Amino acid sequence: MEVAEADDLLSRVEALQRRTLAILESAEEIGELRTALSAIKEARGNLELVGRISKELDERPTLNLYMNPEWLELRAVIVGALESHREAREAVLRALESAGNNGRA
Repeated sequence: MEVAEADDLLSRVEALQRRTLAILESAEEIGELRTALSAIKEARGNLELVGRISKELDERPTLNLYMNPEWLELRAVIVGALESHREAREAVLRALESAGNNGRA
C-alpha cells in the first residue's frame, strides 16, 4: 500500500513539475521575470520533493566520529591506559589509524 501511495504521489508531483516548467517557459517567452523566478523556485521545491519521495535525496545527518569530542577523549584514555604496554599501544594505534582510513593501511 505504501509503495502504491508513494508512486501516486510521485506521479502527481511529476505532473505538477511539468506544469511548473510550462509556466516557466511561458513566463520567459513574454519576459515576465518575476513569474519566471517564482516558477524556478517552485520547480526546485518540486525536485526536492521528488528526491525525498524517491529516496534519492538523503537527508540523514552524518557523523564524523573521528572529530567527535567524546571519541577523542575516549581514544586518549585508551592510549594512555596502554602507555606501559608498548606493543599493545602500538597495535591499537595502528588499528585506529587503519580504521580512520576506512581500513586502508
